Amino acid sequence: MEKTKKVFRRIILPILVVLLLVIFVVTKLGSNKEKMEATAAISNTKMTVFPVSVIQPTMETITQDFELNGSFIPDHSLSFVSEVAGRVKTLNIGNGDYVTQGKVIATLDNEQIRIDLQLAKANLEKAKSDLGKYEIMLQSNAVNKQQVEDMKMTVRTSESNVQTLQRQLKLSTIVSPISGIVSNVSIEKGSYLAPGTAIAEIVDIKSLKMSVKLLDNQVVRIKTGQKVSIVPDLYNTTSITGSIASISPQADGSRKFDTEIKFVNPSKTPLKSGMTGKVQFKFGGTKQALTIPLKCLVGSIQKPGVYVIEGNKARLVKIEIGAVDDDKLEIISGLTTDMKVVQTGQLNITTGSQVSLIQQ
Repeated sequence: MEKTKKVFRRIILPILVVLLLVIFVVTKLGSNKEKMEATAAISNTKMTVFPVSVIQPTMETITQDFELNGSFIPDHSLSFVSEVAGRVKTLNIGNGDYVTQGKVIATLDNEQIRIDLQLAKANLEKAKSDLGKYEIMLQSNAVNKQQVEDMKMTVRTSESNVQTLQRQLKLSTIVSPISGIVSNVSIEKGSYLAPGTAIAEIVDIKSLKMSVKLLDNQVVRIKTGQKVSIVPDLYNTTSITGSIASISPQADGSRKFDTEIKFVNPSKTPLKSGMTGKVQFKFGGTKQALTIPLKCLVGSIQKPGVYVIEGNKARLVKIEIGAVDDDKLEIISGLTTDMKVVQTGQLNITTGSQVSLIQQ
């Protein structure tokens, strides 16, 4: 009997205690899970209604002018490379130097070319002399016509060799192809150039171009040669007159048309390639247009849309826009003045979302 009690206390009782603890923990966890699920359900129920504020599109008098941001690029820019092989003997340029068209900027060691040219000229003279002899011998039938023709081919080949070496000799003196400022010099005195080796870049910024991108409803209103006003960001009180130089006939991937505006770089307020500014396209006059605040827009200018409220639900509507002002959009199609357009809260909703209207 005493032995049985010891077994109960040492083995069975601890097992019973552990089992009771396990049952208690499982029961507690189950109860907590039910409470958490109930809380989440209540939270989800509360979040199915989203607060939004709305406005109605209004008819306003707007200007037909528009303004775009853009960047300045050089009118002429050239990256040029070596056309012949050789070691740089002299180098006459450095980054930032101004060079004129035709200026010698580097020379290559051309001693071997000169030697080869002398030999080629000697071979040409000999070939011409031999051809004269063959033509005389042909009259006495000492040689045949085919031999004379072969000699004529030798003369032409020799002339070609001389011309090739003369061209190589000329190219061993590297001259600037345009006038401009030197940048990215990639050679130095003593370096060896192979054909195709990059030498430098020359940028002509006496005249610049401004690159901008126009929407389809904007590009149809402009034409090449049209005068525009450019305001550089660096000199925002200065206005420069430019003219539209080119308009891309095809839109890019963002459905915009690349347009370039050419102007003379002002000497008093000089600009550099890569700077930015604004261009103003002025047409004069005003018009009546349906407008909404810019912050109503969902998506991008290329694929514009807004949410409208019907009853207590949201619906995404595609729109077509015209002029884009600082904080307003001209609506060409998709909306009417009696629609309720979501102004704030649109980031939290999708088509079909239930909403409640709040006052701002």
